[in-house]
Amino acid sequence: VQYQSRDYYYLKIRLDKNQPAHFKLIKSHFTDEMIVYFIDLDIKGWVGPYSIQILKNNPNPISGGLNTQNILIEISVPADSDVMFPVQEIIGPEKRPENFNDLMAPTGKSGVLPAQYRVGTKKLNSFSSTVSPIQRDHLKNILLCGYWPPSNECIRPFSTALNHDGWIGDNWEERGYDIHAYFPEFSDPDCENCGQGDGDLEVDYQDTSEDWWNIVDSINPVAIITFSRGGMDYRWEIEWMCTNWEESEWIADFEEPLYPTPSPPDSTYPQNTPRYSSLPMDSIYSAVSLSGLNTYPVIDYTYGTGNYLSEFLGYHGLWYKAEMDSLNIISSSCHVAGHIHIGGYVDWDDAHEAVKLTLREVIEVLDENEVIIGDVNYDGLISMVDLYFIVSFLMGEIEFDDNELIIADVNFDLSVDIYDVLMISNILLES
Repeated sequence: VQYQSRDYYYLKIRLDKNQPAHFKLIKSHFTDEMIVYFIDLDIKGWVGPYSIQILKNNPNPISGGLNTQNILIEISVPADSDVMFPVQEIIGPEKRPENFNDLMAPTGKSGVLPAQYRVGTKKLNSFSSTVSPIQRDHLKNILLCGYWPPSNECIRPFSTALNHDGWIGDNWEERGYDIHAYFPEFSDPDCENCGQGDGDLEVDYQDTSEDWWNIVDSINPVAIITFSRGGMDYRWEIEWMCTNWEESEWIADFEEPLYPTPSPPDSTYPQNTPRYSSLPMDSIYSAVSLSGLNTYPVIDYTYGTGNYLSEFLGYHGLWYKAEMDSLNIISSSCHVAGHIHIGGYVDWDDAHEAVKLTLREVIEVLDENEVIIGDVNYDGLISMVDLYFIVSFLMGEIEFDDNELIIADVNFDLSVDIYDVLMISNILLES
């Protein structure tokens, strides 16, 4: 078909059934002005556009995913141009890799708790029961981040500043966690070609990174879920990995400098190497699948997060968790982090409900990993043994490390003293 000085070529594909499908692209077949879309004929959704400018830094390009039986490939070029078909093959369905369990970041207790309590016998020459002040909130913070709609709008009620009807994240559902959301805004809130946006986490490598570190430093999140828009479909796509790409692998953003600086963004980790999600992916998948919402869950085990701002933002979440893991300090723990792509057709209200389902599954993991204040010996309960250890510490008979000082501070007054002994005693008497 020729239209407005361009030729359009269409190929219709019918698969045996609805199933996840990606397309391996042949980069050398893309001419300078070729544009390719992959269209889901069942929902009139799409992934794309793909062009040589978008693919130039990707040596083995693979399209975003569709989940359909009926596919239309649209290829457009300047009129009367020669065309070589730029699609090599369909890839799918996605399967969990054989090395999944080896690579998956642990979310169980053994993966997040500090080193086991060491019962010491060393006498202190002198000691004070007062410990150095530790910034700690009675409620724990969970961070949500978004980019293009619906990924920003579905978390808006969790923003302390940009919500319409008041912040709903304060001790959300009385679960003991404050939920904080950060995202950019756009002149057209329901945009398709949205651009960079304004505010926090603009769709720009440098702005995202600068805002990111300010945000996490201010709220010290115990869990992070980053969101962004995927293809124009109804997916709730849970990403397994985000990669620390070198500069040549990133897709350009909107303003100079067009690529991350530095690149790779994380100098502490090998370039072109992924970090892995610690979200409870299977339970999120099940919760969204059974919800009746007009979004369908997918776990993407294979093809990464897109080499663009989605991957960049998602990598920052996994990077921050790894940094906090390396400190091994309870007051700085981040137990869960991961990225989710949301289809551009997902209704904002449905997406918000899916966010809440995702949060509940994440909080369940956090609760399973929660350290019990007063349980100095990490045996899962407060007992006479814990009372004995605290008294022994006050008598100078044993030492506590930084984590044990936090756990022994039962009344949250930033010191370990006789008042903590009294509170432990009351807990034991009431049990």
